[in-house]
Amino acid sequence: MRVPPYYKRPGWQRFFAGLFIGAIGGWCFFLFQFGSIHERLVIDLNKQKLQIEQQKEEIELLRSAEKERNEENERKLTIQNIYIAFTNEKEARLNELTLYELRQQVEDEIKFLKNKNIESVVEGKELIKKTIENKTYEIGDHHGYLQIEEMHIYSTLELHVKIIQQEEKS
Repeated sequence: MRVPPYYKRPGWQRFFAGLFIGAIGGWCFFLFQFGSIHERLVIDLNKQKLQIEQQKEEIELLRSAEKERNEENERKLTIQNIYIAFTNEKEARLNELTLYELRQQVEDEIKFLKNKNIESVVEGKELIKKTIENKTYEIGDHHGYLQIEEMHIYSTLELHVKIIQQEEKS
């Protein structure tokens, strides 16, 4: 048996030629479509990279601006409350009304500090200390002095004060 000679028959020649030309045409169509899609994807990827870089710069600008605002706000913080604690209130043996009146007297002495800038209060903390310690306070029937043991300054001015009693009133 022999393989029939297809190359001599024009029908088969046209079939193989069409198959060959169709394969080449299909391959060219595939390359064209793949190339255009790949080009679009590369362009989109580059656009996205540029957008990401711009957004990173914008985020960095916003962070630095917010950091500056926070620092400025912290510099501009003010004293909102004044808290006075007596460190030796049990040893002084004073009733709550007397302690309350004493606390009010101290608050009246330093009430001008409310809504003041924290920086200015820190600069004048020695003045605050002398203002409270150099005054004689009425403690019930007695006179006494106060001694500041601790002072914490932030949005709340916190004073830890020791009561020093003196002689009785005449």
